Amino acid sequence: MRMKKKGVALAFNWIFAILAGGFILFLAIYGAGKFIKTSERAIYTETAASLVGLTDPLETGFASGKAHEISFKKKSRLFFDCDESFRVLGRQRISFSEQTFGDKYGEQGEWITIKDKYIFVERELEAKKIYLFSKPFFMPYKISDLIMMVPASQNYCFHETPETIKESLEGLNLKNIIFKNQTNECEGIDVCFSNKVGCEIEVSESRGTVFKKEKGKKVHYVGDLLYGAIFSSPEIYECNVKRIKKRIDELTKIYLEKIDIIERQDCQSNVREKLQSVMGNLDSSSELINLHSLMKDVNSINRLSDCRLYDDRGFE
Repeated sequence: MRMKKKGVALAFNWIFAILAGGFILFLAIYGAGKFIKTSERAIYTETAASLVGLTDPLETGFASGKAHEISFKKKSRLFFDCDESFRVLGRQRISFSEQTFGDKYGEQGEWITIKDKYIFVERELEAKKIYLFSKPFFMPYKISDLIMMVPASQNYCFHETPETIKESLEGLNLKNIIFKNQTNECEGIDVCFSNKVGCEIEVSESRGTVFKKEKGKKVHYVGDLLYGAIFSSPEIYECNVKRIKKRIDELTKIYLEKIDIIERQDCQSNVREKLQSVMGNLDSSSELINLHSLMKDVNSINRLSDCRLYDDRGFE
């Protein structure tokens, strides 16, 4: 009986040791996996934050535009969203992930908030290299820089491009924007400034609209917002237009305060009433044409004033 009890105790000890060892091994593997994922997410979050910083050199001042490229070690995904109602000026957010094994991607990093930039891009971008270019935006004073972000692997074939737009883009040396003519070939997204059949993106300069067939949506533009309309998703575009309008309103408040200051110095400005009428939310990009017309009136009055409020270079 003692031998049997010892045998049972020995067997139980072995079973317990195997189970306990297995459980400890499971915890170790699980903990290592969680640690790797946590470290991975931390790296992706830091990368997203770094990408925001890399857009700083694109600030133009009074230059006509700037461009550069960013390369990743692996094929990567960038995620964007936009919220025009966040606090005073709205926000964009960016998140990052990269390819790990095969076609699989790591877990998406944390969202990084962008408050003072206007990045026009698709909601999700997959690439190993991306091109960025910027254009200053005036209405009528300098509002901000518009930043366009596109994958280097995606060609854009521009058809019957107006000369001013062609010159504006050619100066940036973007390799994936090809101006199509009878002698060259281009495979990619067709961007047409005419009634050419079969184009994915149709631009109407007379109406100030960009229509994306794949999305089935039309947006309105003025000035260099044209590039934002072409290279971003309609949702990101509309959100950024509303954010830009909020920035216009905040700058308008500053100029109204400036009128008070110069009037104390016996320098009268006749632009106050017209400038006050600019204030108010923008419901959609379709209201840009009216806003642009109103701002032209503001600019005309400012130019005729003995006490100019701002430098209006770049505004038409």
